[in-house]
Amino acid sequence: MELLFLNMGTMELIIALPVMVFMLYSLFHAATNMGIPGLHRLIWGLVILSIPILGSIAYWVMGRKPVGHRS
Repeated sequence: MELLFLNMGTMELIIALPVMVFMLYSLFHAATNMGIPGLHRLIWGLVILSIPILGSIAYWVMGRKPVGHRS
């Protein structure tokens, strides 16, 4: 099956869909995480959007904790 409007086949969709869901969830979490200041949320959002996979991974590794509570 080929999705003509996206020019994607089934395998591309199987690979792209989880990546997009991970990115969108990371972006949502960064935007709604009240444990980090507003400017840091904005910066994390820009990092996630500009470096899609690595930005999301970096957010989950480094960005979820509030500032000043790093271990």
